[in-house]
Amino acid sequence: MPTNPRSVRNLRRPPTPAPGVAALVSLAATLILTASGLAAATTINAKSASQSDVAAACASASDGDIVTVPGGTASWTRAIRVKKGITIQGAGVGSTIIKDAVQSGPLLDCSLTAGNLTRITGIEFQDGGRSGKELGGILKFTGSNTNGSQFRMDHCQFDDLNGMIVADTVIGVIDHNTFIRAAKNGDICVVVYDNFWNSGTFGDGSWADATHFGTDRFLFIEDNVFRNNGDGQPGITDSYAGGRFVVRHNQIFDGTVETHGTESNQRGRGVRAVEVYNNTYTGSDRNRFAGKMRSGVILFHDNTITGYWTGLTEFTLQAYRADDVFAPWGGADGTSQWDANSGPFYSGTASAGGNHTVSVRGSPWTSNQWARYTIRRDAGGSPGFAQIQSNTSNTITFSGGVFGSLNFNAGDTFKIYKVNQAIDQPGRAKGSLITGSPPVKPSGWNDQATEPCYAWNNVSGGTQQVGFGRGDLIIRPDEHYFNNTPMPGYTSYIYPHPLVNGVRLPEWMTRNAKGNSQHNPRGKRQPWGGKKLDRKKANESPTNEMADVQDDPSN
Repeated sequence: MPTNPRSVRNLRRPPTPAPGVAALVSLAATLILTASGLAAATTINAKSASQSDVAAACASASDGDIVTVPGGTASWTRAIRVKKGITIQGAGVGSTIIKDAVQSGPLLDCSLTAGNLTRITGIEFQDGGRSGKELGGILKFTGSNTNGSQFRMDHCQFDDLNGMIVADTVIGVIDHNTFIRAAKNGDICVVVYDNFWNSGTFGDGSWADATHFGTDRFLFIEDNVFRNNGDGQPGITDSYAGGRFVVRHNQIFDGTVETHGTESNQRGRGVRAVEVYNNTYTGSDRNRFAGKMRSGVILFHDNTITGYWTGLTEFTLQAYRADDVFAPWGGADGTSQWDANSGPFYSGTASAGGNHTVSVRGSPWTSNQWARYTIRRDAGGSPGFAQIQSNTSNTITFSGGVFGSLNFNAGDTFKIYKVNQAIDQPGRAKGSLITGSPPVKPSGWNDQATEPCYAWNNVSGGTQQVGFGRGDLIIRPDEHYFNNTPMPGYTSYIYPHPLVNGVRLPEWMTRNAKGNSQHNPRGKRQPWGGKKLDRKKANESPTNEMADVQDDPSN
């Protein structure tokens, strides 16, 4: 790992546990040497909060330095780009106020540097007249999970900015901030990517890596306030390209934890791994959902929810490719090379079609023998497919899905398949490395592992145990997800995050010596109980999804 005597944080926790005493001694020596380097940091005072004065101060700084921004209000019309591991420190919320008047691209664009900490603290950011939403990141941070770069953004306020905060392949913490949403910020506060995980592209490296629950290999979003002063059900997060993040100990007002899957993001993969715990959700009876996971693995536990739709509250698991076609992956119709499929099991010709039904002559089937299979129309009308909900002796009833695009006429031919596992669907993880654009299928694919999502000890309205609701039939309970069930062997990562209070040497030594990981056994699962959840899907439309494709900030 690169070292720098001026670094504030050359202390990152190793990605794998230190195996013995020698490693602990080495770690201690590193911490002592790094701590002595703190004295070498220089404080550079910007003359004012103006863009030119702050840019000049940043230009004169070196890794490990602190740039202070005095109180005052300044409108920035140009971006500041920082490629150094420095701290930019304002005089506090309500004192140092930066107004975003940049019309295209980021207001602040930081590339994290190896072995160093980049920190933004004590600044209030307000909209200053940006004419269009900046989905690529009003504040944008790009890092690496392999070079020791780290990030902290704390004690700031974001007042209905006309766009998002974007973090790509960032290890660190966003803490003690206030995010205020009214009408401008595109419904999302923080967007997490891991495009470049393990030096990959499109999030492929993240999908080929282990999950690492309970470690520091995430962007932590903790102890923040997310306040929705507008309408709708805005996401406090979104995530693409193998994103890994943790949402914990936040106050969430009328908000949801949102993600994207391997679908409408085109070549980019979906979110990879998420933990959501110890948050307080407070609603105004206009929102049912705590969030949505559209690919990968999530742990959802110990959250308190009030003012949402008690009795119906859920965290939805959804795989949009089971409902429609998304380039370049296609649809999960039972024939895609990216999925694990079987069949066809039946070929037939429709004698009649109805509202999400198709009938054949005679009585060729037993009741519900095709439930949870996939029906694919081969000829007659436009191609299409859907998940089968049930069947009688000669009539199949299928799901309208999110987009409800399939219907049958007499004479249409069809086949019945089974999608055993779809690429990157909720409850699936890891797998061989995919490369190329368009993507090249690895030998032996689909070799992804089933790694279930777990929900436990989430309470809504003081009574309801909140768990996962499945939006698609290919996501199967007791296989891809478990409700009211703690994850075996799981221990959450240190709270607060070490970057919040500095490195706590004894705690880090202890955790490394024990080899903390998601597979550290703690005994069998214990059920938490709770009523069965309603499985109704979130309300989305193909128009909205196409907007995601067109406006995707990674394009």
